[in-house]
Amino acid sequence: MRATLLLSTLALAAAANAQVFTSGFENWADTVPADWMGSKTTLSADSVSQVSTNTHSGAYAVRLNNAPSGHKRFTTQDVTVTDGTQYQISFWVRGIGNIRTGLYDGRATGSGYASYNNYFNSTGNTWTQVVQTITAANDTDAAQFILSVQLTAGPEHLVVDDVNITEAGVVEPTEASVYDIQFTTLPDGSSTFDGLPVITGGIVTGVDTIGADSYFIQAGTGPWSGVYVYDQANAVNIGDSVVLTATVDEFNGVTELVNVTAFAVAGQYPVPAPQLLNTTLAPQEQWEGVLVIIPNAPCTALPNGFGEWTINQGSDLMVDDLMYPFIPTVGTNYDVTGCMHYANGAWKLEPRFAADVVLATSVADNAFGTVTLGPNPTSDMLVVRTGVNGSMNYLLTDVTGRAVRSGRFTGTTAVDVRDLNCGLYHLTLEQPTGVRTWAVQVVR
Repeated sequence: MRATLLLSTLALAAAANAQVFTSGFENWADTVPADWMGSKTTLSADSVSQVSTNTHSGAYAVRLNNAPSGHKRFTTQDVTVTDGTQYQISFWVRGIGNIRTGLYDGRATGSGYASYNNYFNSTGNTWTQVVQTITAANDTDAAQFILSVQLTAGPEHLVVDDVNITEAGVVEPTEASVYDIQFTTLPDGSSTFDGLPVITGGIVTGVDTIGADSYFIQAGTGPWSGVYVYDQANAVNIGDSVVLTATVDEFNGVTELVNVTAFAVAGQYPVPAPQLLNTTLAPQEQWEGVLVIIPNAPCTALPNGFGEWTINQGSDLMVDDLMYPFIPTVGTNYDVTGCMHYANGAWKLEPRFAADVVLATSVADNAFGTVTLGPNPTSDMLVVRTGVNGSMNYLLTDVTGRAVRSGRFTGTTAVDVRDLNCGLYHLTLEQPTGVRTWAVQVVR
């Protein structure tokens, strides 16, 4: 988490750093400050007013009025920033309301915006200095620094003066494990590395094959072992062991790695075993990004317009379609495997492929009780007997979810596996009454 510092010694160091922007609100163009009201400003001009009494210094300060809880932006005119450079934003504030800092630099994530710093809650009419830092993720001459305000109250609302933005220098990446990045005791779940570049790595456990711009990595098992990576540049497969340099970012409540500047695949390894949880335990910060399995969970709601459906074992948990869409049957129990994710204000379980959503064993036994298969393990042919008259679809997938065999048969079929590599596979059978998956081991 980027720190908010009051009367900090960091402010003393600012003078030694390169000045990027400074404003004492002495120059006004009509009714607004001449060096503010950039194109990303959402605060209306009539909510920005000149203050000439009890200023921090000089003749004028600025009053920002935004009583609703939704924040409004008050931004600088365009300035130049450099990718990877950290900037220190210092300002003085008094009045009633919440204020925080941000940056628009046209980066690839967050619609071009950096994650905001924490709000500083101003509660009185005494001038207080606030110092926050933020790191650029793009080279641009069209950046705008942001003062974001909410819940202001009269008569003063928020009065701001003497804004100084300085270059704090290029931040070198720090080696950090996924656990280091994810573990936090902060109430909002933010990473202590938020905004900082890191060198880290893990095994790819899930890939967004629909958007093709993100994946999950995991290092080991247990709490705090997984993280979401937003990466438009590098293609990965489940099981890849990757080492990357990226920036930790808090975006709409999820800790993610963005702005990947170095990337390498060290090899292919087994995916960590999924953590056994239920719908009450899974939506916790410690499981964010971790591969989990929730067994015997009843479906309580069909997919909404965003492809999200619901399972419930005492509390609701959404199952999403980031990596794999599925249409369940309400009232049917499923074993659901996937990566835990937080998006759009809600915890979601993200299945990766067909084998991740199967009928719960107790239900599947009834629908597929006559099915036999063998030998298992097998080295050449896997013989599948349905024991029923109707036909079934079958799909054989490897540990990455890639289909290696598929078809439709009635009665008995022999699936040739002689050209497959040794390892674990999943055989999924589908009939009108449901779906069930078996683990199959190929040996030599």
